Amino acid sequence: MPKTLAVLGTFIRDTIITLDRRHIESIGGLYHSLAYLASLAAPETVLRPLCYVGDDFYPTVKQALAALGSHIQFDLMRRVSQPNTAVTLIYRSAEGRDEVTTPPMAAITKRDVVAVAQHDAVLVNMITGEDVELEALQHLKARPQPPFVYLDFHSRALGIDEHGRRYYREAPDWREWVSACDILQVNEMEAATLAGSRDPLTDEALIKFGKSLVAENLSACNITLAGRGALLFYRAKDSVVHERIPPQKKLHPVDVIGCGDAFGAAFLTHLMESGDHLAAARFANTVAGRNSTFIGSLTPEKFRAHVQPYLDVPLR
Repeated sequence: MPKTLAVLGTFIRDTIITLDRRHIESIGGLYHSLAYLASLAAPETVLRPLCYVGDDFYPTVKQALAALGSHIQFDLMRRVSQPNTAVTLIYRSAEGRDEVTTPPMAAITKRDVVAVAQHDAVLVNMITGEDVELEALQHLKARPQPPFVYLDFHSRALGIDEHGRRYYREAPDWREWVSACDILQVNEMEAATLAGSRDPLTDEALIKFGKSLVAENLSACNITLAGRGALLFYRAKDSVVHERIPPQKKLHPVDVIGCGDAFGAAFLTHLMESGDHLAAARFANTVAGRNSTFIGSLTPEKFRAHVQPYLDVPLR
């Protein structure tokens, strides 16, 4: 039977300002997840983005998604009259950037997610932090046969100041969000924020925190570490196992935007095919690393040139 995967989040009109002050326009946000899912999933997999898209951006998004192949269905993309969320990403260092955003799109509601309740899996990418209502995920989790939910916490750990700039903030309801998913993904600063720290955690503290998350109610957790690789935590019988996924060698990063999205899409795709958490994490780390070697959003041409040749275990 073909697998059906719902993808929840927000498409973003991105303007990237590089270190050498170039301005690059691209499609960001949920597009990164879908582009990698479409490139990596088995041919019979059905991808259904569930989201709201501004009328000013809808034709651009649909044209870009159509170019990714026949995996993607558009029936759950809600076209609305408000301007689509736009983000300016200003690089300050090779891996550091500022983000300035316009108002978020409407959140996916409990009524909306009924359409994906029978799917095999749901990938939730909190692009703006307001993409999905907590009640909607809790509704999915409470069903007799719930879909498998992968949550990238992402911008749920970020606030927005009066100038539209993003900043890390305490998310007091984070445990409720984590309880509504099966696998959680956070980067190391998001993990520190959830753990109640304003500063990055030591590796020892990250490992302790990751283990505690899985011990409480997750089947697995990924903590991505940018150029230092990733940490994987998962259940193995009656214990929680952790694995350090080392960084790739001889990478020359030029644009790290979308690497976390690539990691999540690649991990979930591999896990659905193999059932092997460690193999999925290693695969995802490779894909995320390769995403940093080109500027802008993934296209089929960029995938064939920059990503596919480096995948040791193709899924197709």
